[in-house]
Amino acid sequence: MKRLLQDWALAIGVALALIAGASLFDGLGKPSGAAPAFALANVAGGTTSLEELKGSVVVVNFWGSWCAPCRAEIPEINRWAEAHPDVRVLGLAVNSGSGGTLETAARRLGIRYDVLETTSDVVSSWGVTVFPTTFVIDKEGNIKGVKSGTLTESELESLVRKAR
Repeated sequence: MKRLLQDWALAIGVALALIAGASLFDGLGKPSGAAPAFALANVAGGTTSLEELKGSVVVVNFWGSWCAPCRAEIPEINRWAEAHPDVRVLGLAVNSGSGGTLETAARRLGIRYDVLETTSDVVSSWGVTVFPTTFVIDKEGNIKGVKSGTLTESELESLVRKAR
């Protein structure tokens, strides 16, 4: 019996270490502090820059039209964005076309927040390697939260709470 308890304790300890390590690994390479700057074309035909949004809490969601988990979280983000018009939500589209092609994809997917065409340099400067990945930026332009993988409304709410 004592041996069984020791084995279970060891197994639980290893599992906890793996979970802690995975969460640390997820943050590696992702920026902290001031959010990396960008000025990107939006599907409305203009340009959106992070600098012009200082003074507002901003959600930056890296996604792709080719990414099933990205497409799955769009309704969650839509609902959250509509319930929180005081927070600016930006969907930075990765390898998803440009101009009219991206606009058509965004419309087809039902995206109701701002969609921007991103570049590999922006993706790299933000340390994004998993799609989707979502960052929350506070009013001063600092990263206050990040989530790699599919996001729920409640997770987004929790991240934004840290930025307010």
